[in-house]
Amino acid sequence: MPLADLTLDTNVLLHSCNPIEARYPHCVAFLQQLLASTTKLAIDEGFSVESAANKSLIGAEYLEKLVPGTLPSQVLIALANTGRVTTFKSSLQPQLAKKLNQLVANKRDRTFVKVCVNSVGKVLVSHDYEDFPVSKRGTISRSFGISIVDALSCQRLL
Repeated sequence: MPLADLTLDTNVLLHSCNPIEARYPHCVAFLQQLLASTTKLAIDEGFSVESAANKSLIGAEYLEKLVPGTLPSQVLIALANTGRVTTFKSSLQPQLAKKLNQLVANKRDRTFVKVCVNSVGKVLVSHDYEDFPVSKRGTISRSFGISIVDALSCQRLL
């Protein structure tokens, strides 16, 4: 059964535009497979593909960093236009929020985790091994009930 939804870190999208990135082919294949699947993109509330109307932190990062016309930009637009972007709260119970703040310093990275925790699929696709090293991925997975995987691993879930 395919994933209902997934949360997608911006770095995976950017890696699909960079042929010298080692994970480039995996990212391109992942985005193509995502587009062909029924899996939705989980994002924080307030998302709009129009910058002026967007209130989402994740959406703002996507809109700021993705170059119009590129594969990830087109995938994001296609998902939005076909109703395959689903929004979730970016808040947690106070004790979980405190634990997350201790584990992850970057506010935007915390937003990705919070959305993932509140999502149905509970999968975060990320290539950020600086903020989410393997050991921290395990701790976050156990503490918050989510999986943090790379694009190649996520292809098997779609």
